[in-house]
Amino acid sequence: MEFIQSKDNKTIKHIIALGQRKNRQKSGEYIVEGIRSIRDIAAMGAVKTVVIRESKAQDKNVLDLLTLDSVQSAHTYIVQDPVFDKIDNTVNGQGVVAIVSKPKHNIESVSIEDGLYITLDGVQDPGNLGTIIRTAVAAGVKGIFLMKGTVDPFNDKTVRSTMSALHKIPLYEDVTLSMLHDIVAESNMTTYVTALEDSEPYHSVNYAKRTMLVLGNEGNGVTPEVMNLCTNRIMIPMYGDMESLNVSVAAALCMYKVQEQLMS
Repeated sequence: MEFIQSKDNKTIKHIIALGQRKNRQKSGEYIVEGIRSIRDIAAMGAVKTVVIRESKAQDKNVLDLLTLDSVQSAHTYIVQDPVFDKIDNTVNGQGVVAIVSKPKHNIESVSIEDGLYITLDGVQDPGNLGTIIRTAVAAGVKGIFLMKGTVDPFNDKTVRSTMSALHKIPLYEDVTLSMLHDIVAESNMTTYVTALEDSEPYHSVNYAKRTMLVLGNEGNGVTPEVMNLCTNRIMIPMYGDMESLNVSVAAALCMYKVQEQLMS
């Protein structure tokens, strides 16, 4: 196990570089922090490198992680604490960071089947996106389409809030309006967009076997162009004095409502 004590080490420099989206896209890799997430992703064969803070190297949870067959196949390094500080993005972190292969899902070869899919149009908050992805996995969603302008799902804040869910659901990035149109048309999907005006209560709708649920930006909602592509408008009733819900909460309510119907 190699010991790293310089911030100029190539592995350390690579981890720092992966803080930028362009480098994540170029290398097909991203960073994961925390024992549980690394363990879960390693079980899927995606962990390439593990780096450990020197002062945490004898921690029982860290040692247990390193004994796993799925982790032993990765390159492992012990990193001097001041150097590890350069790559640690969490407060009171567990002292373990991994370089992970991004899951590959090509929109050109997407195969739509019966079930629920989601399109997110311009969601900007990483925590919201991460929560939606995690909830989508729990709700049995078949795939997520991220329109251009949506926050990067592989940035550190989103990754932390997904809890390894990025590897448990097909995710399609940088989807254009024409791509979305073709997918919906060619797959005979029915679209349902959340909207405040001219919409039906989400609990009174009969959802199609192939449903695409579309949600938009936290402040502005779905863009007019995407809205025009959708055939059905739905809304979540506000029983109290509030105009709307957080997009991740709205997404959760809608996903489970659709699935309750599709699976009954």
